[in-house]
Amino acid sequence: MERRRTLWTLYAVNFLNATGMWFFLPLLPIFLGRKGGSAALVGVVFAAGLLANAVVRYPAGWAADRFGTRIVLVASMLSTAALFLAYLLPLPLAAFVVVRLLHGAAQGAYWPAANGLLAETTPPEQRGRAFGYMQATNMGGMLIGPAVGGFIALLNLGVVFTIAAALSAITVLALVTLPNVRAPGTVEVPARAMQIARRLLPLLLLGAGTSYMIGAFDTVWSLYLTYRGATTFMVGLSFVAFALPATLLSGYAGSLGDRFGARRFIVVALFCTAFFAGLYPFISSVPWLIGLGLIEGMFTISGLPSTMAEVSRLSEPGQYARTQAVFQTVQTAVQIAGAIAGGALFTVSPTYAFLAITLVCLLSAATAFVPTTHARTAGESTSY
Repeated sequence: MERRRTLWTLYAVNFLNATGMWFFLPLLPIFLGRKGGSAALVGVVFAAGLLANAVVRYPAGWAADRFGTRIVLVASMLSTAALFLAYLLPLPLAAFVVVRLLHGAAQGAYWPAANGLLAETTPPEQRGRAFGYMQATNMGGMLIGPAVGGFIALLNLGVVFTIAAALSAITVLALVTLPNVRAPGTVEVPARAMQIARRLLPLLLLGAGTSYMIGAFDTVWSLYLTYRGATTFMVGLSFVAFALPATLLSGYAGSLGDRFGARRFIVVALFCTAFFAGLYPFISSVPWLIGLGLIEGMFTISGLPSTMAEVSRLSEPGQYARTQAVFQTVQTAVQIAGAIAGGALFTVSPTYAFLAITLVCLLSAATAFVPTTHARTAGESTSY
């Protein structure tokens, strides 16, 4: 019962956190624009958040393993709440780069601790389902946040930041009720980041395809729909269509990975991603593109819960959070590379941008069939 309460509290916290972030992120460019910020400044602000989000993850994971997950989670969400309100201060435009840098760091610290807590309180054979529910709550926030935040912003844009801060503050009240979970270490010398990365190398390569797709799609999808004649409403609808099946089916997808083999399931998801990315450049109908996105949402990110579960199975006891942090840092870097490469290729031709996603996903899937010679650790899954 204690384990179940911990998990459902974490799912609720994750949903509130995702809702608050999606209240805020789509409206941040508008907020900065109304203050006189240029498109270049908006780009720098977002880049600062991504950079800090990636850099802070390993230190946060180490702190969660060393001092306990609750301490890191509470500090992360308290900082997030305070920084939402910092946007409302009468700051010079350049100061928002610093605010977003700190805000990105606060959110980056959340994920290793949250995923580490999930791994520490879940049996290895059930982790795919657990990470699936985690993904479902995240996508649920993506469904609700932009729509409700956009409606509130019509009345008062500043209220959006206040509500987002309130949601983060509510999560703190829930987090302080959790045990300060820290798994006892069974190795004499804690693994260094590079040692963990070497252990995770097969999964880092498998995860790279999906991460590249996320970075590239975030950059080019709205541009591509507009290129095909879509309105802003249709663009928003396409994101809802993609997120809806992921919200409803992520838990089930994680369970399938637990049952049939996590790495096998990841490979299937990569092949589906490659197929849809290769198909989009040759579809000119916006309704068809939205409909295909709905179908794609059932498959392309269904491998993520299994990936995160497999990362946790490769972790040494007492190092769940920092192992998650190493994986997340590398995948965030791949997402950034996907965003840059996708945008550059799109300026040449939309077809090149999508076919590059297909190529990267196929190469990523192919790494699953390369024999590995390293010895399996005690925590490594043999499900593939």
